Amino acid sequence: MKIGVNTFGLGPYLKRNEAEIWKGLREAGVTAIEPCIAFHPRKIQTKKEKEEWDRGRFAGEFSAPVAEEKIRFLRSMGFEVYSFQLQTPMLTIGAVEEAIPYMKRNELHYCIFSFMERSVEKIISQKDTILQAIRLLQSHGLEFLGHNHDMEWLPDQGTSVMQWLLDNVPELRFEIDLGWTEYAGINSIDILKKYPDRFPLLHFKEIAKDGKAWTEKPFCTAPGEGILPLKELLITAKSMQLEDRAYIIDQDDSINGDIVQDIAKGILLMKSVL
Repeated sequence: MKIGVNTFGLGPYLKRNEAEIWKGLREAGVTAIEPCIAFHPRKIQTKKEKEEWDRGRFAGEFSAPVAEEKIRFLRSMGFEVYSFQLQTPMLTIGAVEEAIPYMKRNELHYCIFSFMERSVEKIISQKDTILQAIRLLQSHGLEFLGHNHDMEWLPDQGTSVMQWLLDNVPELRFEIDLGWTEYAGINSIDILKKYPDRFPLLHFKEIAKDGKAWTEKPFCTAPGEGILPLKELLITAKSMQLEDRAYIIDQDDSINGDIVQDIAKGILLMKSVL
């Protein structure tokens, strides 16, 4: 079974000892890395932030040139790298066009974008851009996927952003974040069963049962120790037609203080079910 890890929450750990983190993840059974890549750096506030950005380790997010080097290095260690999260505040066709040659050059298949939006009206206004992005990538044999946080599930205009996209943009598939879905009060198992063909990749973000997101305190824990109905989700996922490398652990931080140890514990539990 193949299990990947998203780089977002690894940022603080990579800053301290990058070599040990990659080695620890490999030994834990991680087979793939999903990097967060920005083609244009975010606004840098301090000299320290610029130094971190230049080193390619700003909150688990890499600039495009650094990510290219990182992908080669990770593959040399035996990791697969087949998907990435496009770090940009707004989806534009220009951003997608810029990503295409980069994806081809680095053999990346999935371009994943987090909408970070709770307004149904605003997401409706973006429908044409979303469809253009899907079709443009498809024309190159690549795929655009949406990604959710909890906000996309919050009620608005009798529905939610996520529900509206599922119901009104059937061409759009998702890397669904199951932890954020549960945190928003939505039954993630019901969603997988209702839309079995819409989720080629699954993010397992485990949020502690008393965890409070969007604060400065850690709120994630080892997969299987929080709010996710992990065993039931994995059993449900086994009946779906998923990408061979569908399972991706996406941990933002660790209430236990060791994100690699959390991931290792989660992998053991996931393998025992699958």
